Parts: sequence; C-alpha cells; structure tokens
Amino acid sequence: MRITSRAGVLVILIVVLGTKFSWADKIKTDFDKSASFSEFKTYAFKPGLLMLAEGKERVDDQMISAMRRELNAKGLTEVQENPSLFVTYFGTLGSVSSSGDLYAPGQQARYDWGIPQGWSGVTSDTVLTGSLLIEVVNASSRQLLWRARIEGVVKNLNKPEKQGPRINEFVQKAFKDFPPKGK
Repeated sequence: MRITSRAGVLVILIVVLGTKFSWADKIKTDFDKSASFSEFKTYAFKPGLLMLAEGKERVDDQMISAMRRELNAKGLTEVQENPSLFVTYFGTLGSVSSSGDLYAPGQQARYDWGIPQGWSGVTSDTVLTGSLLIEVVNASSRQLLWRARIEGVVKNLNKPEKQGPRINEFVQKAFKDFPPKGK
C-alpha cells in the first residue's frame, strides 16, 4: 500500500509538472508612503547576509558596488558616519527541480540502444533560483522606508565574470523608481 501511494504521488507530480517551468525574474518594491524621501541625502551600508556556500565575498562586493552606483546616481552620498539612511540586503539560493519529458511505455523507446520494451522514464531539470531582499532604513528612527524583493534564476554560478552584469541588472531594475514619489 505504501509503495502504491508513493507511486501514485509520483505519477500525479509527473503529470502536473510535466512541462518545464518558466522562471521569470520578479522584482517587487514597496515603501513607506508617509516618508519624505527628499529629506535623505546620505547613506551607509550595513553588513548584508548571503546564504552562499562559496563566493560570498565576491558576490558581496558586486552587490555593494551595484547598490553604490545606483544610489550615487540618485544623488545620495555615501558616508561613514551619521548617515541618514542605512542600506542592507539578504540573499538566499534555492533549487527547484522540474520534470521535462515523460516517456510512457512504448513511446520514444530506443530499442537500438538496448532499452527494453515498455521502458518509461522522466527527464528532470534543476533550476537554481535566488531571492534577494534590499532594504533602506531611516538611520535615526530605524524604520524601514523602502524594500525591493528580487527573485529569479541564478545563471553562471561558476562563472564569476558573468555574475556581475546580472547583479548590476537586478539592482538597477530594483532602484529604477527610487526614491519613490511619496509624501
């Protein structure tokens, strides 16, 4: 009974997830609508948190550099003491497996390769996804003023030279409407 239940669940998952996932990058921002962003002129970075097994320092440097570039372009100035804003971020990686093609008995069987008649199988793709949260906080009141949540497919994890442009792209899109037109 237990084996039948597991097999049934597997078949349902294969049918439901039979098509490949399409992962679109998502960027959502939110802000304190009562805040007057024109009052804030300076910022400083607070240490971020990246859940990475390796390459943390490199990605951290790329994140700080990308945020610095965007904030400076918006007219803010980075300072070491008495900033009006703190900027920080949190990042995680996860993987999602999606099934691709389902081979039912007799379908697409390659007898010339020695696969027995009635063989069935599933191909599977694993997609590495990432989630990044950027927060801008009022340094004096410690109130959250603005937040961007970025989710997408992590590409070229083993190619650091290609990660920088992707990080820049995400951060640029996140800060596109920063500072928001609030109060």
